[in-house]
Amino acid sequence: MASRKCEHCGAGVAADEQFCPNCGSFLDPLEPDAPKGRENVISVSSDGNYEEFELGASPPPAERANPGRGEVACPSCGATNPSNNRHCQECGARLSQGPLPTAPRPAVQATAGVRAALAISALLFGVVVIALLFNIFSGPPEAAATSTTAASNTSTTIAEPAPIDILDVECNQEGVGSFVCDNLIDGTEVEYQFDYEAVPEGEAITIRLIFDRPTVVQRIDWVNLEDATRLKRNYRAQGIVIEADNNTLQPLLVQLEDLAGSQPVAFAALDATSIEITIESDFPAEVVDEERFTEMAIQEIRVIGRPGSITNGTNGTTPTTVPGSTTVPPTTAAP
Repeated sequence: MASRKCEHCGAGVAADEQFCPNCGSFLDPLEPDAPKGRENVISVSSDGNYEEFELGASPPPAERANPGRGEVACPSCGATNPSNNRHCQECGARLSQGPLPTAPRPAVQATAGVRAALAISALLFGVVVIALLFNIFSGPPEAAATSTTAASNTSTTIAEPAPIDILDVECNQEGVGSFVCDNLIDGTEVEYQFDYEAVPEGEAITIRLIFDRPTVVQRIDWVNLEDATRLKRNYRAQGIVIEADNNTLQPLLVQLEDLAGSQPVAFAALDATSIEITIESDFPAEVVDEERFTEMAIQEIRVIGRPGSITNGTNGTTPTTVPGSTTVPPTTAAP
């Protein structure tokens, strides 16, 4: 059978084929060397799913859709093609339906105008920052003089909240052995324990913390035993009442949680010299590993706040002394 060459890729094409089996290009059957009987063929060259047809011709037979071994059926017209064909040699449709390669996304490049605008913006930002710094560090002399005068007339330094040093602690229940009341404020793991079941019924249990100076109280940290097993074997404080010596507010009733370790209790007082804590109720001791004790165990009580005011007795001012800080002494106004 005669053949001809594809004008686009140069592949050999059978004389009675309209499309190149290699590139799928349309080959005009009306050319002088086209085979006879193909002059009335209408075809479309496309990568889409189109099929050729002849005027008055019947659809392709069904058996063409069943390719033999090593052949590929055209998804458009059903014609069989060799497996190495990229396009159908009958209708030119693409045989492989895989995704076509896409060109990489072009990188965004800034034009000369954009680069110039960015440079000007950076320059203006630098000028603004320099101007702000200049105004901050070279303020008007009047403002500096006013600040100095205000600083000389003040005598109060505010300290950050921290654990307050407790001068002494008093408990109305004696401790058991070495588990004395002083263990509440020594900062060690040695706890305070007393025989809770020996306390007469109806008698209150009180703990009084005494400060070495008036104190601004912000909270109290109640610390139970860290060992949960030991904690359960002992009685634990549940309902407590907290009251400051010179607090005008009502005593605060707090329900503690039955938990090991520290739990904060919100309590506020101004210029307090002592705080009294009364234990109103308890969590009962439990049998754990066949052991149970009759004591109530308290690891520690911490007071969080800051030193309050102290009157110096000379001109009625009340400076605050904070460890580690510098306080400017008050000045007496000229007559």
